[in-house]
Amino acid sequence: MTETPPRSRRAASGAQGGITGAVITTYLARMSSMIAYVALLPLVLGTFGAESYGLYMLTVSLGALFQQDLGIGDATTRFIGVAAPSDDVTRMRRVASASNVFYFGAAFVLASATALAFAFTVPNAHFSESLQSAAWALAILGVGNVFLLLVFSANRQILAGVGRLTLVNYLLIGLATFRVVFTVVVCWLHLGIVAVAVVDVLGILGFGIATYVLRRRHAPRITARVSDFRWSVFRELFRVSSQLMVLGIAGVVIMQVGGILTALLLPIAFTAVYAAGQRIYLLVKEVTGSLAVALLPTASMRHGGAAGAPIGQMYLRGTGLANMLMTIVLVPVVVFMPQIMRLWLGEAGPGAAIVAQILVLSMFANNNHLLAVPILTAQGSLRGFAVLHTIWAVTGTLLALMLGGTMGLTGIALGLALPIVVLEPFYIAIALHRLGLTLREFATRCLVMPFATVAPLAALLYGASLLDPPLPLVAALIVGWAAAALTVYYFFAFDKATRAGVRSALTVRSRAGRTLEDSP
Repeated sequence: MTETPPRSRRAASGAQGGITGAVITTYLARMSSMIAYVALLPLVLGTFGAESYGLYMLTVSLGALFQQDLGIGDATTRFIGVAAPSDDVTRMRRVASASNVFYFGAAFVLASATALAFAFTVPNAHFSESLQSAAWALAILGVGNVFLLLVFSANRQILAGVGRLTLVNYLLIGLATFRVVFTVVVCWLHLGIVAVAVVDVLGILGFGIATYVLRRRHAPRITARVSDFRWSVFRELFRVSSQLMVLGIAGVVIMQVGGILTALLLPIAFTAVYAAGQRIYLLVKEVTGSLAVALLPTASMRHGGAAGAPIGQMYLRGTGLANMLMTIVLVPVVVFMPQIMRLWLGEAGPGAAIVAQILVLSMFANNNHLLAVPILTAQGSLRGFAVLHTIWAVTGTLLALMLGGTMGLTGIALGLALPIVVLEPFYIAIALHRLGLTLREFATRCLVMPFATVAPLAALLYGASLLDPPLPLVAALIVGWAAAALTVYYFFAFDKATRAGVRSALTVRSRAGRTLEDSP
């Protein structure tokens, strides 16, 4: 048996030991960002009105379409992660240099494209004359946001590639905290909707500078000098990133086109309602999205020679657990969506609830291929997923445009959700073929165990919701559902390794608690 080289063993050990922390901090970082949006939405909406907030969300959605790294970000993390186990510093420097060159060029090109898009969209949106100057100010800030996000992006991808994703996550948590604190100040002082966008831009600037400082400190050998640039490395990077680019652009279209179409087809105030429903969907999606982000560096290191479990088993186990966690969150959210939205948004709640229910329900299909994305990225080929994502983006946009004109918000949400229900079996088939897995393995571990085992409990919860219980009872029912579902999963769905991990975590916590109690 060939002995693993010492550096490779250390990289493997770091990957094994660090993935749990990376998953947890990634989840906390992404959830903190989403919670910031959810918490701030009713505050900004109530302070500045639906029309101003809808205009702000239009500029945010349009800007997000152009905040694209064209797949270079994940490709950078992938190539540096593959080179890390063998400590190939020269290779990592050349990847970092190629990534930096790309991001600087993309920052100028895509910021210019954003400006052109605003020049077309803002005059065609339906808002009052009094918001004209605010609209153009928001557009200018949106362009600045795109530029700043891209120009610093190489640093965070390099940090992720060398196993420092946790540091990036701490910065993202800090960014979310900054946004919450200063947006509250802006609302308290009634400084206007433009000041809310100023807070966003300043936060992105601070985050970018911090990632640069951390990259210089924690990966000092991985410089990104122009002298290290090689066209051959750039072409290699772009060959992988071109597939990620298609996947990323299609994904952003799927996520952002609903808000843009709402602004163009309906009065601007409806954009705020659609955004509220979409925020709930994104909160549920983060259960798996966070795991996918944290999995890419580990999967890349495994592909580069680091020791660990077979990558196919990572997909099965991860997807099974992700479906269980998502179900625990998704079922009560869907069942009690009207009550949640009414409490959160007041009169705007019912319209947003329908949007959120449609989008959240689509996660039952969508969730099954999400963890395959970082794994196939680590292997270097996502062509099949890129094709399917493009089909989803195109058909979803067309359906949303057609149905939105007749059914309003409900039609836009339906149009974007329906294609994934049809396409998901094709995503799964590609993943199983590439990872050498059988349909029976997938169906048992990723569908039957997460969904069928708790279906009776979900039916009971739905029956209870039909009685329109008061909010205190709703809270009690949600807690009871979560406890019962976790119990069923522990005894009937978790594998031996997962049960052992849960017992180990509980034992450690119990011992820590006793130690604290015994301390003087």
